[in-house]
Amino acid sequence: MTERQLERVYGHTIKELENLLNNACELFDGNATLEDYALGGWSNVNIRGQSEELEFVLKLPCSIVSQNPTHYKQLFDVSLFFSKLGIAPRPITMGNLSNSRQTPFIIFEYIEGVIHESVTELSPDEISDLKSCLQTISRQKPPSIGRYSSPSDHMTTKQTLVENHEWRWKCSTELNALIDSFNLLHPELSSYADALGGWESTVMHGDLWIPNLVFQADNVIVLDFEDCAYGNHLYDLAFLLETPESTVENLPPGIVFPEEADDVDDLRPIAVAYIINWSLERLLSMEAGFVEPNLSTEKSRSAVTAYTRSKIERMKTLLY
Repeated sequence: MTERQLERVYGHTIKELENLLNNACELFDGNATLEDYALGGWSNVNIRGQSEELEFVLKLPCSIVSQNPTHYKQLFDVSLFFSKLGIAPRPITMGNLSNSRQTPFIIFEYIEGVIHESVTELSPDEISDLKSCLQTISRQKPPSIGRYSSPSDHMTTKQTLVENHEWRWKCSTELNALIDSFNLLHPELSSYADALGGWESTVMHGDLWIPNLVFQADNVIVLDFEDCAYGNHLYDLAFLLETPESTVENLPPGIVFPEEADDVDDLRPIAVAYIINWSLERLLSMEAGFVEPNLSTEKSRSAVTAYTRSKIERMKTLLY
């Protein structure tokens, strides 16, 4: 999602949001100001701000329903761990706004760099830096992350979020048809996932799409570690290649080691399953009115619907 103008966030004007942030965060000493536009992103409302010499990004949850007061605790801990390795933005603080919902927030340092539109735009040097970064991630033992024992475990966990969503049996005819069309693929997809067997216990980012990669000179900064878990680090490359609207059929030269290319391709259906389940869960929440209005416009709902439909068709080509 590209940058977009903001008028109200969580029902507050930007000025009101500034006041709530300054009241909740002594770090700024009342001097924090926020831009009147949001940075890209689907899982959070991301707003750039500054206070004296500090430039930062304020993250607020996509959901407007009541949140756990420690909603961002895991993200803070994991991001702090990886920031010490120089491959993630440093989390500065977290807390709760002093509004009626006690909205949780987290603040990161703002990172300068290049964010590409597509993985096909990466230079050989950037590909080399990305591979090195992902290898570093895979070898770590960050705190507070989950574990998926197999592709089936990963896939079932995400499917459950859709099937158990409180809006599942209240959704529109169009959305219900979309869910049913994916459910028809479940038996074949489950058989495919089971045949892959278990996963090695390496760390994967879990949401490695191109907007989460900031390229600097001789370095890559990775954003948004919410889905970081133990599983298979090669899943990240499968996910990276399947998240665009136009799927990257051929691996960009050098992005994976030749001996790993088949394994990355084998994980593509698992990545697509995640994309579909995430999209269906988001559409259910949009229809239910659970999503912050800046992330739930008619345009964004139409875009997610079309994207989901295209990925279901993509899954069919991968399975049959």
